Parts: sequence; C-alpha cells; structure tokens
Amino acid sequence: MGKRRKKIYKILGKKYHFSVYNDTDYEQVWKARLSGWLVLSIIIPVVLIVFFLFFLFIAYTPIRNLIPGYPNNTIRQRIISNAEKLDSLENAVASWEGYFNSIQSFVSGEIDSIGNENINLDSIINTTFTEYPLMPEDSAFRAEIEQEDISRLSTNDKNVISENMYLYPPLKGEVINSFDSSKQQFGINIKATTSPVVTATFDGMIIFSGWTPNDNYVIQIQHANNLISVYKGISTTFKSTGERVNAGEAIATVGTTNSAKDSYLHFELWQNGIPVAPTIYIQF
Repeated sequence: MGKRRKKIYKILGKKYHFSVYNDTDYEQVWKARLSGWLVLSIIIPVVLIVFFLFFLFIAYTPIRNLIPGYPNNTIRQRIISNAEKLDSLENAVASWEGYFNSIQSFVSGEIDSIGNENINLDSIINTTFTEYPLMPEDSAFRAEIEQEDISRLSTNDKNVISENMYLYPPLKGEVINSFDSSKQQFGINIKATTSPVVTATFDGMIIFSGWTPNDNYVIQIQHANNLISVYKGISTTFKSTGERVNAGEAIATVGTTNSAKDSYLHFELWQNGIPVAPTIYIQF
C-alpha cells in the first residue's frame, strides 16, 4: 500500500510538457509545462462544475419528465390529491366504526342511548367524496355505481317503510309476541312454520355477523335511510361482516332455544337509532 502511494505521488510530482502544433507546417503554436498536481487541481473543479450544470439542466427543464421513474407535475398533483382523499376516507371510516359500535351497544342493551346522535351516514359518505375534486374518470365511475344503487332500491313489494323502500319478511312464520318499546321489547319473535331460512329484509351491508352469549348468532344489516335490521337467535350464518346483500337473499337459518319445537327468530328494526315496529311495515 505504501509503495503504491509513493508511486502515485511520484507520478503527480513529475513535470509534463503540453504542446500544440500547426497541422500544416508543424510549427509550435502553444506550449505549457505543468506538474501532475496542477493538472489534477484543474480537472477536479471542471468535473464538479460540469456535474452541477448537468444537474441544473435536468432538474429545471422539461427534459426531467423524460427520465424513467421521475413523476411529472400532473402525477405529483394526483399523488397529493390521493393522499388527501385517503386521509379523509380514514376519518370517515373511524366515524362509521364509532357509529356502528354505538348502535350495537344500544341494541344489545349495554348503553341507554347512542353517543353521537348527530351522525348521518349519508352525510359522511357525501363529505368523504366531495371534499376534494374527483378526476373525470372517477366521477363517471361513481355516477355509474350510484345509478346501480338507485335501480336496486326500486323493488316491487307492498311493504314500505319510506319512499322507494320495500321490506321483505325475514322469515316465513307466525309472530308470537308484539313490539312494545315501553317494556324494552324492541323487536318481535317469529316462529318458523315452513322454511327455516332467514332472508335479508332489504338491500344493504352486513355490519355485524357473529356469535353472542345471549342470542346465539346475530346479524345486523345497514340499509339506506339509516335503517338497521337485526336478526337474533340464528344457528347458521351464510354471510360475514362487510358483505353486501340483496333484499330477499338468504343470510342464515333460524336457530333453536329450548327445544326443536321452539324454533324462532328475534327480529328488530332501528331507524336513526330509534326502534320501530316491524309489523307496521312487513306483512308476515
């Protein structure tokens, strides 16, 4: 290592003669005598200056958009916009979770009232997607999905809870008790007389599907107009939390309580956090 270093110092310490000759008569036009150290001290700044000018040329001219992997202004703006939309969606999801948890606690009797009664799911959805401008292709896709949802809401049945909203009976059977909110009876019991299959009363999304100590398996479905249907006392579930279901679609089978002859479904309807009597809107 020491010998190599001495050799480099020896080369840089030598004097070098540079000459320029005329190509016609070979007359010497220019000459210079430089040491290796001086040549090195000239080359290094020149290289640095060239590199710096090249960097400025790439960074501040449109040619940078031709570099593979370098995002242009449009892409960078879209990345920023998508990041802002993602933050808005995360906040909306947190609001949904808090709203659903409050409803589940209220339905199960753990709390006496819903913590945030001012939350409206439609307003959450609208705020989420209109807070930032959508790209043209995103707007077209959203309009198509909204049109599909509107067409799905126009079912033909005679049981209506609000405009363009028709409810199917969740189970074909006999209602064996009545709704009475003053006695904390927020639903009805339906005794199965034919098929044990439980069906969704309307289009919606399952916000809870799981087993509970008191009611066996329970399914809760979020519908339009802040309507929630609750199905308790079922033995087998066909759907999981987060799935979309259509009106009249099979979601479970009715369970048993004390004996095979005492097979019934406990069914509840809640709108805006208030229990409503299912027999007013559904013909069993």
